[in-house]
Amino acid sequence: MVDEETLVQIFTATLSADKATRKEAETALANLSNDPNIIPQLIRFACNDLRQAGAAAQVAQHAASIRVRNVVGRSDWNRQSYFTENVKANVRDCIVPLQCSSHVPPAVRRQLLDTTQELITYDYPASWPTLMPQLTSILDECVNVLNSDVGGVATPPYETAAARLRAALGVLLACCRYYNNPINVDAEAVDDFVDRIGPSLVSLAELLGSAWGQELLQHSHAVCQTGVPLTFEISPLHTVLTDCLRIVLKCFHELTASRWPRFLCERPEMEHFCRVCVVQLSEAAYSTLLPLYRHRISSCEDDENGEVDLATTDESAVWKLLKWVTRLSYQLVQELMFPKKCESRARGSAKYFCENILLPLVQQALEFIRWHASPRIVTSKAYILALEIITLAVEHSAVYRQILFPNAGELLTQLLFPRLAFSSVDAELWSTNPVEYVRRQTDPQEDMYSARVVSGSLILALTTPSRPFHDALALTNFMHFVLEKLSTHSAAAACGGVEESRVVDACFFAVYQFGGMLDVAGFPNERVEWLISEYIIPAAAYPAGILRARCALVLSVLAPKIKWSSSQAYQRVVHVVLRLLQDAEPPVRIQACSSFAPLICHPFAHEVITPVIGEVIQNYFSAMRMMDNEDVVRTLRKTIRHYRRTLSQWALQLTDVLAQHFEQMLGRALSEGHTDSVLESLDACNSEKSSKTLGGAGESTVSDSIMAADEVLDTLVTLVRSLPQPNVSTPGSKPVDDLLLQIQERTAPMLFAVLAQEGGSCFGFMDATLMLLTTVLSKSTAVSTGTWKLLLCLYQLVSQGSVDYFSQMLPPLDNFVCVAPREFLCFPMKELCEVPTFAAGVADSTPAQLVSIMCDTVLNNESDLRLSELAAVPKMYDSMLQNLWSLKQKNPEEGESRVAAARGLVEYVIQTALRVLNDPQCRQMHRRTFTILFVNSVFSAILADPDLAIRSLSSAGALVPLFANYIELVQGKELQAMLRSYDRRLFIMTVASVTQIMCAKDQQMSDCVAEVLCGVLQSSVLTDFSHAELVMAEEEAKKPELGDDGEDEWSNDGLDDDLVDNAEDEDEDDDDDEWDDDGEDSDDDLDANGMADEGHLQALLMEAAAARKDAKGGAGCDEEEENLLDEADFVSPIDSCNAWSLLLSAVNLCSLSAASAPPAQFIQVAKGAAAQQQLSAVQQVSDMMGQLMVLREQRKGAASSS
Repeated sequence: MVDEETLVQIFTATLSADKATRKEAETALANLSNDPNIIPQLIRFACNDLRQAGAAAQVAQHAASIRVRNVVGRSDWNRQSYFTENVKANVRDCIVPLQCSSHVPPAVRRQLLDTTQELITYDYPASWPTLMPQLTSILDECVNVLNSDVGGVATPPYETAAARLRAALGVLLACCRYYNNPINVDAEAVDDFVDRIGPSLVSLAELLGSAWGQELLQHSHAVCQTGVPLTFEISPLHTVLTDCLRIVLKCFHELTASRWPRFLCERPEMEHFCRVCVVQLSEAAYSTLLPLYRHRISSCEDDENGEVDLATTDESAVWKLLKWVTRLSYQLVQELMFPKKCESRARGSAKYFCENILLPLVQQALEFIRWHASPRIVTSKAYILALEIITLAVEHSAVYRQILFPNAGELLTQLLFPRLAFSSVDAELWSTNPVEYVRRQTDPQEDMYSARVVSGSLILALTTPSRPFHDALALTNFMHFVLEKLSTHSAAAACGGVEESRVVDACFFAVYQFGGMLDVAGFPNERVEWLISEYIIPAAAYPAGILRARCALVLSVLAPKIKWSSSQAYQRVVHVVLRLLQDAEPPVRIQACSSFAPLICHPFAHEVITPVIGEVIQNYFSAMRMMDNEDVVRTLRKTIRHYRRTLSQWALQLTDVLAQHFEQMLGRALSEGHTDSVLESLDACNSEKSSKTLGGAGESTVSDSIMAADEVLDTLVTLVRSLPQPNVSTPGSKPVDDLLLQIQERTAPMLFAVLAQEGGSCFGFMDATLMLLTTVLSKSTAVSTGTWKLLLCLYQLVSQGSVDYFSQMLPPLDNFVCVAPREFLCFPMKELCEVPTFAAGVADSTPAQLVSIMCDTVLNNESDLRLSELAAVPKMYDSMLQNLWSLKQKNPEEGESRVAAARGLVEYVIQTALRVLNDPQCRQMHRRTFTILFVNSVFSAILADPDLAIRSLSSAGALVPLFANYIELVQGKELQAMLRSYDRRLFIMTVASVTQIMCAKDQQMSDCVAEVLCGVLQSSVLTDFSHAELVMAEEEAKKPELGDDGEDEWSNDGLDDDLVDNAEDEDEDDDDDEWDDDGEDSDDDLDANGMADEGHLQALLMEAAAARKDAKGGAGCDEEEENLLDEADFVSPIDSCNAWSLLLSAVNLCSLSAASAPPAQFIQVAKGAAAQQQLSAVQQVSDMMGQLMVLREQRKGAASSS
């Protein structure tokens, strides 16, 4: 045991500024930690009453609690041998009672509560059955004191009990969160838990609410009688009671989030719950608290616009409670507003809610919105949730008719419309820190409680007639109101009037919100064109920068969607936004850049943009250097894609700038990520408020850098796609080849920075990095030395355990071998590139050998992967072996000398494939396509080296069974429909190679092969394959030209770039949103509660049951067959061959061979009627394929010339 004084000294020294002192203390602490019993001792030390020992002791206690959390809570202690069962039992026994002591500092309690939350995740309830009895005992003690001391609320025992209750409720909330997990916790267990604690929680809420209201009334009387200055904090005891009530409401939120609890399905319990947790608290707030706060706010110093921002008071206990009361009301409306959509057991409660609670609740929300609007504009989180309640209630017929429709005019024009304007806070930040203003406007977290966004959503809900009972003229009337405001205030806004500018900004935001629905409001194209020319375009010259930025936004939404009277009218819009790209104020430039893509991709814009496209790109880069903003980079990407024929001449320069920019952003993200980890440690030593202040900005900045960097990678992909496909047969393509090699050299260091460092990959750049690597290689005819190094990075990633990424690595790996097959198969890495230190051990290995090791690593982790992830292995085998075959076909002499080194690959693949195919699991029905893939790998091995492959299969006794089982497998009707043209052609070419082997001089080999061929001819497989291929060939011949197949990047991009671009355009139509983002869901916490769709709850429960069943059945078990055969899997070297013609040639050659006659068995079968019928079908397909291949070449030439 270590005494308290020693612990104080050690922990105080760990925070010392002196490095030597700090290091000595850390060593001493590490020595103490060798004994795991130090953990319970640290918990007791942190919770001791050392208030009289001075500030240093309290800081040491806080540091000790952080130590406990770091050691115990950061990973599952059941997987660490460090923690003995005795230590774990001691921790469980003491951590809850001690942290619930009234004297424990809040900072210490927060650390221990976080630790307890983690322990609950690991141990509760199975390994911690004593937790609830401990907790119940503490709660009962506190409640007894609160009940027995009603007469004297502010007595010390009462205050002590309230403080202990607050701590105990925090632990109870952690337990409730554990049960809010339908995936891991059975529904019956949840109901049992809620049935046990739910009624007592309601009673506790009633007790706390009574005491809370009594304290509030006493304070109100004191203010009225004595004139005591009013503050937002009523009293210390009232704050503790408020915290307790808030935690109780949070417990109910957790218990009702996934499923309406059983105990609230009875009407008496539901009535009691609503009265206690919603009605009484709301009435006390509206009758007493809000009038007091109205008086307090009226005495505050306001800004010139009469606005009051409650950002600071939102952190007070009372406003947090108001937020949670409103939030619980929101949840009730969301869950119970439509009884028919509720689960059957909850319909009775829902009917009660709709009959007795819903209308008063919505009326209160409306009054709350009015309270925030007059006489001073106030914003709070509770206000935002009240807006959300009204938004939901619009869908309810009775609520709409009785409350919302009669007050719709007031809501739209007086309460909501002013919220659409920029606030004084926005204006101040714009002028003092414009870059931070833009960052906040593009930060999704800023929209969690954005009055503008949620008000805009409510305006949309009130004016969009989605139900028969909705007012069909609401949108038209509101737009007339907006136009009236514009006509009244635009002239003054043009002269710089602040209030008028705010009104015009609100109008612009409203127009932006309704951009896609103006035709519904009676605004035809010519009317919208008039609106743009009359009011929006002139705003580009207004003194208020916010209006100029809003002008660019609105133009980007409206202008591309209407039919313009003339191209000149549209080009006027483009010229306006072009000028805004060089505006004096940074936020205007950023918004103009972010919004420019929809405008310049219009056909009318080409005449204006093409001559100045270089200047436009420079403006983009200037904005990108100013700050990391993904919207600006996305605009650059769209511009490059749309003007690719013009910009491709500057491809290398653009690549240089983009690569440098990415490296700078990656460096910032890495350094800021490190800073965040330091700040996290510092935050632990500060208050919760300081923690939020320090952590929030850093996280947002890192997020901005990461998202912008990811968009830069996508932009590079688009840039490379814009380049023409080089043609090895065309002498003029050499400049393109050189350009692509230079692009490889420019991008390789950037990709290496991501792939070779854990820091880069953890930011989520892996997918975009692999896509860029795939795209660059797909366009190239050679691989640069820098790019070869990236192959070593992929090898390292798989070797270190990233086996689940191997399927995503397949496209670039396939492109490596296709672009440079000789180097890939035959040359060691040390001859291809400068081998980095981490790969020094494999410098003598060829790329093919490294990839083979990667494949082995993936197969060794079979139990952790899905079949779709394992399927990448045989596909990679096919690629390597077929490129080996192609290399030998193109250079027969060199193939025998240089390619001999790669023959070991054939033997390796055959042995691996046989091992997999002999696994009993491969005989299961749901693995049929997986079996086909590995049989294909054996066929590819036969193509690459027929003699070696046939001998290897024969010696293993697998040659005849392999073909017999394959034929039996593929003749099933269901699998026939799954087979690809590639599978059929590969089989046909394999049969051709086997036929050639039969003519060899080795009689034993010839007899063995003849048995295989007889099995093929005696079956109907050739006829079946020929018929399927003939149908596919005829369909392709009839289709119009679809584009150049040679421009496919890999299997996952079998479409022409234009088609891909169009698809991307459809996905990104809404990319250029306003800085405040869309107005759909502005509270991230509320997103998780959405269950409005009928049947959603039942679907969730079924998914949970299925997940539990899967968990019990083991990982990696695919019960249903997954078709792993993708028709556009990848471009194969055999695609350029007429496989059917090769088979006929091999049969004819064998028949005419004088050196070695075919075995008599084969001759007899080959002359039979069945065999001749199959060969006749093969001849028909061969002729058709010959014509089709000529047609493909003609189409390819036409595409190249165009």
